[in-house]
Amino acid sequence: MSESGMDAALLLHHRDVLYYADTVRPAALLVSPRGAALFVRRGLDPARREATVARVEPMSGLSSIADVFAELGLTGGVLGTELDLVPAQLAHRLAEVFPAWSLADVSPLVLAQRVVKDEDELAATCTAASVADAGHAVVPRVIAPGMSELALAAEVEAAMRQAGHEGFQPLRYPAARGAGVLLMSGENLTVRGGHGLVVTGAGLSPGMPYGPSRRVLKPGDLVVVDIGSTCAGYTADESRTFVVGRATEPQRALFAVARATEDAVFGALRPGVAVADLYATAEAVVARGAPPHFAPGTLELPGFVGHGVGLELDEPPVLWPRDEARLQAGMVLAIEVEVSAPDQWTMVKLEDTVVVRPDGYERLTATPRELIECG
Repeated sequence: MSESGMDAALLLHHRDVLYYADTVRPAALLVSPRGAALFVRRGLDPARREATVARVEPMSGLSSIADVFAELGLTGGVLGTELDLVPAQLAHRLAEVFPAWSLADVSPLVLAQRVVKDEDELAATCTAASVADAGHAVVPRVIAPGMSELALAAEVEAAMRQAGHEGFQPLRYPAARGAGVLLMSGENLTVRGGHGLVVTGAGLSPGMPYGPSRRVLKPGDLVVVDIGSTCAGYTADESRTFVVGRATEPQRALFAVARATEDAVFGALRPGVAVADLYATAEAVVARGAPPHFAPGTLELPGFVGHGVGLELDEPPVLWPRDEARLQAGMVLAIEVEVSAPDQWTMVKLEDTVVVRPDGYERLTATPRELIECG
């Protein structure tokens, strides 16, 4: 922290507090060379049982935190907090309560520390991956013509909950909105209405314009199911493409491109590799197309091929040309390959959660990486 020019940090975001203090109760976490303290707004008793920080205090506004600053002799300097997330009103209040301190953004430092997972974190991620697998496993058993996207998504979510999904899809950025299971079919395979770059489906209303709709499935439909699951606070991300009935040759050819693209990215995963090179590897495969069904240059990626996952579903790095990061052993990534054929208004998707290992990678999601025919 001192190497980043900060004299103390006050963490306010619940996932950051969870990472350092092992509790997600409404709280603020003070970290400084002179001591740490957790200030809890609600749930004080359970926070005291859960927290790995020795000092746990009730919080009655920021003034109670200022008192502890004074007690510890923290009289001024640079105070780090999550300026990518803190509302303007709260930032103004921090400036009022801590007038001798200038605020700095601690989020890059926090996220850099969180990007490499230890074995306990990986164990939780593996559990989340098994929950995502349980969601995908139910699809071939229940999908049928005449079923709505919404009804199918409900079956998937029920299977996930029964397998231990915590029912929460943590996304870091305020503009992001989780939609549970993203599920889309037919003409909805081209709808991009959510926070990210990916196809998100049509949703149910302008209030939630992504995720499953009431569209009724038809024989021959492609159906993409994108699951973000959470267990013990950690997330996994997995997508598969299904067919209502038998796949056509163009559908098989399009999926083969997605499979070859993911294989190519997998083959490049190892510590030290530039994130931008992973995207270039994927783009080279997609650019070849799939003759005679899809000519070279007619298929597209959405602009990235994955992202980090952990305590949130949208962690760094983003696997696109603009990210200057290099892979490190212990990074957990969602390799997210979405290949669309804009002229045919269709798309397929294949996504897996992996951990970068010293000699390559390990895939944590286990659903077969096939175009899954149903019925």
